[in-house]
Amino acid sequence: MLQLNPKVKEVAEAIEEFSPEDRQQLLNILPKLLGISTEDFGWLKLSESAFAFWENEEDAIYNEL
Repeated sequence: MLQLNPKVKEVAEAIEEFSPEDRQQLLNILPKLLGISTEDFGWLKLSESAFAFWENEEDAIYNEL
């Protein structure tokens, strides 16, 4: 299992307790927090569709890797 920095682990644990609305709000500000430009974030979102063919029951086992 991946060993996380204690601060990162604390944040990850807090996020797990977020409501769906809180998670969406975090997702909206995350690029700014991480220093990712709006353009780069847009490219990342656009590229997600290229992997849509893996969203199936047969390949679901790989979602946990």
